[in-house]
Amino acid sequence: MAVKKIVIVGGGAGGLALASRLGRKLGKTDKFDICLIDKSPVHLWKPKLHEVAVGAIDRSIDGLLYRDHGLKNGYRFIRGEFTGCDVDNKTIDLAPVYAEDGELLLSSRNIDYDIMVLALGSVSNTFGTPGAIENCIFLDNLLSAEFFHQKLLDALLQLSESEDKKLSIGIVGAGATGVELAAELFHVIDSVKDFGYDNVSDGHLDVHLIEASPKILPQLPERISARAQSLLDRIGVKLHIGVQVQEVTKDGFITHDGNLIPANIKVWAAGVMGPSIFAKLTQLPVTKRNQIEVDRFMKVDGVEDVYVIGDCAAMELQDGRMSPPRAQAADQMAHRLHKNLVNKFKGKAENEFVYKDYGSLVSLSRFSAVGNLMGSMRSGEFFVEGHIARFMYMSLYQRHLSSLYGYFSALIYRFAQKLLRWHRPKLKLH
Repeated sequence: MAVKKIVIVGGGAGGLALASRLGRKLGKTDKFDICLIDKSPVHLWKPKLHEVAVGAIDRSIDGLLYRDHGLKNGYRFIRGEFTGCDVDNKTIDLAPVYAEDGELLLSSRNIDYDIMVLALGSVSNTFGTPGAIENCIFLDNLLSAEFFHQKLLDALLQLSESEDKKLSIGIVGAGATGVELAAELFHVIDSVKDFGYDNVSDGHLDVHLIEASPKILPQLPERISARAQSLLDRIGVKLHIGVQVQEVTKDGFITHDGNLIPANIKVWAAGVMGPSIFAKLTQLPVTKRNQIEVDRFMKVDGVEDVYVIGDCAAMELQDGRMSPPRAQAADQMAHRLHKNLVNKFKGKAENEFVYKDYGSLVSLSRFSAVGNLMGSMRSGEFFVEGHIARFMYMSLYQRHLSSLYGYFSALIYRFAQKLLRWHRPKLKLH
C-alpha cells in the first residue's frame, strides 16, 4: 500500500491541532506521512501575541518548536512560506528561506501531497486605508509581536532618561486584540519601576484605542462591551468610539473629521481577512475577503482532496451565519476534520462540521477579565467577571495545550512553564 501524504499548511490553532491529532493517530504507522508546513519554526497561540508584544510572556518559555513537537507527536515539520498550489498536479509551492543576514538557505520548492489542508489563519484588514501598511504594526504573527516589543523597550529607555517625555501608542480596532493590548500596556507601565525605570509612570503613557463601531468589542454582547469599556476608562485608556481612520501618517492617525490622534507607535488590529496570497489562487474559490469557500465538511467544492479550516475558511453554518474567525472555531474544525479523515481511510462516512459557541472571554491583564459562557454548564448564556473570568480564560489556553499534547502531557507542560517563569523576570526586558 502506498504511503498517504497529508500536508497541512499553517501551524496556527487549527493546523497544529490537526497535525498533532493525525500524527498521534496515523503518523506513527508506515501507511501515512503527516507533514506540517509553516514559515516560522516556532508556534505561539495567537490570542497570546499581545502578551509577547508587551513582554508579559517569553517565546522561549511559551513557544512550541514544531520540529521537537512533531518528533514526539508523529508528524514531520517543513519550514517554508506558502506561495501557491497546483491542485491538478497536487503540488504546493514554497518560497525560498533566507537567514537573518540575507543568505539563501533553501531555494523555492514544490511539495507533493495526497491530501492538502489549508489552515493559514487570518490577517488584519486595512480596508485600503492610506498609510496603514507603511506605518502600522500588525499583531498577526510572532515576528510582528516581537517587533512591537522592541519598539516598546526603546521607548521605555527614552522615557526613563527624560521626565518630560511622553509615549503615545495608538491602536486601531477595539476587538479582543486591541482591548487586551491596551490593558497590558498599563500593566507594563505599572511594573517597570521594579526594574529600575524610576522616571516611568502611567502619567507618561497615552494609549488611544480607536473603534469605528459604536461600541468596543462590537462582536460581543452589550453587557460585556459596557463592562470592558468601564474598566478601560478606569485605568486610563483614551477611547475613540465611532471614529473612522481615514489615513495613517508617521505622526499618527487622521480621523474622518480631519483630527490627528498622535501616536509614536501605531498598531492596526481591525478587520479580519484571509492571507493576501490567496488572492492569487486561481484554481480555488476565493472570496473578496481572501477566504476560500468550503462546504460543511470543510471540502473545497469541485476540487479533490483539498480542505480548508480556521479563519481562512468561508463556511456557511447550519443557521445561515458564516463560521466565525475565532480560535475555538479553528480548534473545533480541526477536531472534526481529524475524525472525518480517519473515517475516510476506514471507508466510513464523514460528518458535517457543527460549530458550538462556548462563549467569549477577554482578559484585561491583571485588572480583570470579562466574558460570557455558553454551552454545557447551563442553558443560554451568563456573564462572568473577575477571578472566575480569569480562571476560565486560562482554561481556554489549557484546552489548546490539551489538543496539542493530550490531556495529561498538557498538565505537565503547563506545570513546567510555571516553574520556568518562577525564577525569571516578570517582564521580558531584552
